[in-house]
Amino acid sequence: MEKSYIEKIQIHKTNKVAGLHPATKFLVVIMYTICTFVLSSVSLTKIGLPLLAIPWFLVVLLLCAASGALNKCLKALKAVVFIALIIFVVQTFLVPGGEVLVRFGFLKICEKGLRTAISLSFMILDIAGIFVWLFQTTENKEISRALEESGMNYKAAYVFTSTLQMINILSDNSKTIMNAQRARGVETEGNMLIRAKAFFPTLVPLVLGAVMGSEERVLTLEARGFSMQGEKTHLFNLEKSGAEGAFKVVSILITVLVVVGRIALWIL
Repeated sequence: MEKSYIEKIQIHKTNKVAGLHPATKFLVVIMYTICTFVLSSVSLTKIGLPLLAIPWFLVVLLLCAASGALNKCLKALKAVVFIALIIFVVQTFLVPGGEVLVRFGFLKICEKGLRTAISLSFMILDIAGIFVWLFQTTENKEISRALEESGMNYKAAYVFTSTLQMINILSDNSKTIMNAQRARGVETEGNMLIRAKAFFPTLVPLVLGAVMGSEERVLTLEARGFSMQGEKTHLFNLEKSGAEGAFKVVSILITVLVVVGRIALWIL
């Protein structure tokens, strides 16, 4: 039997972790972020390195693997890892202070530089990683529906989700324009100068396409009564995986233990 339109737009996830309610996922993100800041403040070894921030990133990988989206999350994490690596190298070799640990010619690694590098780079990696897990396992319309359920104005929820969608739309349009340029014989690959010459001419059709697309979206929304006052009906409804309670309890419990442990270390 053919499914109706309402049945087709629903999202059914068999994986309980990926199928968590967006509100529960957001709670996990908040608790994980709090733990990241707390663990980054714990100093180990004689020179006070925040080493606990390094294995804490494994929690993100475990969540991605448990959600069945490890490969997809790893692709999204490549840019984050690259930025974190740059920050680590720059902070390690350029921040002076404390005893010189290692010297490579005119370059040297100081205590403060290594401590700052580990703290800053892994803090960025941990926090960005947990948000990657959130957005890679949750569709935009799930986030929008969850925001409306939380009491947010439907217009503000639409602006938030349309902003997320615009990134993918502009990226796809940019690739289409670049392919069209290649078909016309325009050189788009090579050194940075050649790439810049090929990129800047694509900005005009990209911006114009975005403006025209926004006008079409406005007309579509008005045709559906977006600005009409009154109670709104929803064809798409969120489903719960059944593991929300367990994840809430575990995430809050771990956060409390981490905070209490940090306070105990500070007192002792």
